[in-house]
Amino acid sequence: MQDSLPAAMSIAFLHPIIDALLTRGKVKEELASQLSIPVGALYDPSVTLPANEVYSFLKWSANCTGSPFFTARVGQYMAAGGWAPLVPLMTSAKTLGDFFQKFSQLSSEQNAAATYRLVVEGPIALWQLIRPVGANKDAVYADAVAVGFFGQLLKSAAQDIWDPVQVVAVLPDTSLIPRDLLPPTSVISGQIGLNLRFPSSYLGLTMPPVLPPEGLPELGLPDRHDLTLSERVRQVLEQRISEPGIGVAYIASAIGLSKWKLQSLLSLQGISISKIREDIRRSKAIERVTGTTDKVGSIAADLGYANSANFTRAFRSWTGKSPREIRRDL
Repeated sequence: MQDSLPAAMSIAFLHPIIDALLTRGKVKEELASQLSIPVGALYDPSVTLPANEVYSFLKWSANCTGSPFFTARVGQYMAAGGWAPLVPLMTSAKTLGDFFQKFSQLSSEQNAAATYRLVVEGPIALWQLIRPVGANKDAVYADAVAVGFFGQLLKSAAQDIWDPVQVVAVLPDTSLIPRDLLPPTSVISGQIGLNLRFPSSYLGLTMPPVLPPEGLPELGLPDRHDLTLSERVRQVLEQRISEPGIGVAYIASAIGLSKWKLQSLLSLQGISISKIREDIRRSKAIERVTGTTDKVGSIAADLGYANSANFTRAFRSWTGKSPREIRRDL
């Protein structure tokens, strides 16, 4: 059975969007609430989200600013060095062609939320962004980020020879692209994803200067190959440990697998979601009972228990004592 869900994405992909919203008066608590994650997870690149949740957040962000060009503008900002994970790639590439090839390789390592491919046919180069089956309609806002980023990159490299008439972007929603980047005649409506056509001679152009803004954090993208399946499941559960209803369907979506495939892999490896959840609860419960003065009811709620009695029963099964008895003996 083939997966039909889009892959998960590191929250690092949203960092330029988050930064832009913060400069416009939004607060971290509101953004975290919109993403249904703890505030502390906003800048943790190991945190992953279902791709469709990322796309929906992009749409929400554009609506908040009142500008249809918001996501494309963020893409342009990223092209100048405004996205930390790409800065090393941009500075190491000598030419645009070199960068496109390296970027394609990078995207293939990030759970296939999008696949990039460079095709050269004589005088024409085609840069394709292909999204998997299952990407929702809000993915158009991510496509707009891509147009802003790659369009600005081409424009900055071409400088005096830049001719927007020679560049054509095909994407689902043409209204998201500002005219000072590409004129209406160069933006054509098409399917989800992006086809960016430009002169193949541009591939030999020197990469434009990269000037990261002052204070840009040194954040990279997580290496998914270093994480086991149980570690990826654990990451998702830790983000939502206060929600007892989080089950296999959500976890599968969050790590970029179909429900069927996740269940099959868990079964083959002898991994139990309930066991991982209990391990998380146990370690966090012991840490808070012994290291804080938090009320038992508060700890119980934060760990997804319906009431203090259920939590106390579980705690006693782990330690042989109730939370109150443990604290009394400290």
